[in-house]
Amino acid sequence: MGVTLIWAFTAKIDQTVTVRGRLQPAGSVKSVESPSAGVVSKVYVQDGDLVLASSPLFDVEAKGLSSRREAIQITQRLLRLQVSTLNGVLESEGDPRRFPPLPDLPQIQDANLQQQLATARQQTQQIRSRLIQITNQLSSRRETLKLQETIANDIKPLHDIGAMARNQYLQQLNQMQIIKSEISSLEEERQKVLGEAAAQLNQVNRQLINLEAELVALKETISYRTVRAPIDGQVFDISIDQSTVVSADQVMMKLIPDNDLQASVDITNKDIGFMSVGLPATVSVDSFPSGEFGYIKGELKSLGSDALPPDQEHPTWYFPAIVSLEQQIVESGDQPLNLQSGMSVSANIKLRSRPVITLITDLFTRQLDGLKRFR
Repeated sequence: MGVTLIWAFTAKIDQTVTVRGRLQPAGSVKSVESPSAGVVSKVYVQDGDLVLASSPLFDVEAKGLSSRREAIQITQRLLRLQVSTLNGVLESEGDPRRFPPLPDLPQIQDANLQQQLATARQQTQQIRSRLIQITNQLSSRRETLKLQETIANDIKPLHDIGAMARNQYLQQLNQMQIIKSEISSLEEERQKVLGEAAAQLNQVNRQLINLEAELVALKETISYRTVRAPIDGQVFDISIDQSTVVSADQVMMKLIPDNDLQASVDITNKDIGFMSVGLPATVSVDSFPSGEFGYIKGELKSLGSDALPPDQEHPTWYFPAIVSLEQQIVESGDQPLNLQSGMSVSANIKLRSRPVITLITDLFTRQLDGLKRFR
């Protein structure tokens, strides 16, 4: 009896708490999204595949982007034709004899672009027509001025000797002045038309700059058509196949990081009292019974600072915790078996070592409390 009492006071037994959870990667799961709306043209992976970072996952055929790119390129070609025509007008300085021939209009299926092209051609033709009209008027007025100058020179000797009335001679000079004024007005109008052509050219060039910037951004977006793995990991939860219509930012699949697995466990309120980071633990995996495959040693790595409310998976308040694992495999004889993310586990967390005698005293204490309540 004395030996038993000595053993009860000296021998110690581990006090453990068993908690449930699942294996998960140490890093966060990565969601892979579609870069744009479109149709999935090819899927390179299946659920469970292991992939390396930058490996192709799927292709998205962004038809809207391709159509927009084609429309931009056609518009650029049309605007460059307009630039060439306007440059020809400005370089000619308004002289129709130096106008370059108008380029042929390309055939375009898009009705809106065809209308824009026709409008631009009409504007250019109007500028050229006004300049031709002004040039013809200038030519006519200059010829008239030469004729009037000849007449004035012829009648000047008569005026000088008094053979012609002074008013008649002054009237001739006034007629010449009127024609010169008309010529000046026509030259000013020509400069005004050339100024309008220059302003139109600047506007077209700005459009080209904006379209080029949009095209660069569009090409960059289209280059993302083949979506690649952002990390090394395992593919799961694929929600697409070939010909699936997708929207921008839609989650296509997820990647489990190729990191060590750890046990994510839930600790109830009644078990949290003596919990602290660093406590040793042993973990058993439901898929590999501990009686055959043994336990995996681990350690309580992190502990939630506050309880989380109940949800569908947790009927009571709980504290989230993480248990690290010393190994990533279990062994069946000489054959190693890999652990996988999502496997359910039980973790026995060692809280403290207690003398065996305390178990007996605890039993008597509970019985005594029961008697007190009974009274």
